[in-house]
Amino acid sequence: MKLIGLTGGIASGKSTVATILKQLGAAVINADELSREVVQPGKEAWKEIVETFGPDVLQSDKTLDRKKLRTMVFDSPEARKQLEAIIHPKVRALAEERIQELAAAGKSFIVYEVPLLFEGKIHHWLRPVILVACDLATQKKRIQERDQITAAEAQRHIDAQMSLEEKRQLADYVIENNGSLEDLRRQVQSVFETIAAT
Repeated sequence: MKLIGLTGGIASGKSTVATILKQLGAAVINADELSREVVQPGKEAWKEIVETFGPDVLQSDKTLDRKKLRTMVFDSPEARKQLEAIIHPKVRALAEERIQELAAAGKSFIVYEVPLLFEGKIHHWLRPVILVACDLATQKKRIQERDQITAAEAQRHIDAQMSLEEKRQLADYVIENNGSLEDLRRQVQSVFETIAAT
């Protein structure tokens, strides 16, 4: 069984690469989906978040107001650390559970897709790591179009993450997503075959 980490900068095309890997036969576990799962009303992480940040972070149906929470932690490194300390260990535990389930079901190629893989130091236990990257102008344009925000706001989102240059140094494989979908598919297939052969 091969376990691979998949990450990338914001709006670099991680999800598209994950979809292509699925088409090639890989099982994909998505950290964002797991993080939504662990904060469902009544769950341990949900309780800790409400205790730490107050009931104002809840919507009327008791689910987390993710937008409000994101705004609270975006400008406060302290609050972000608190939130990550609550969520990350629970997501990791759930990810390990899913990985074991997939391995037991006979899956030979499992991909764990994590936006902040390097920031969360997940590369210390998960190798190899595929990084999806693109040039800064492309990244900025994609964020603006996707989130309907200004260039300055898009830059703030980029600056809040580890730079793609740093991530390139830490990754085992880098897929450059500046061209067509066809070009992207070719690169993903090549990396997939290389990892499968090792």
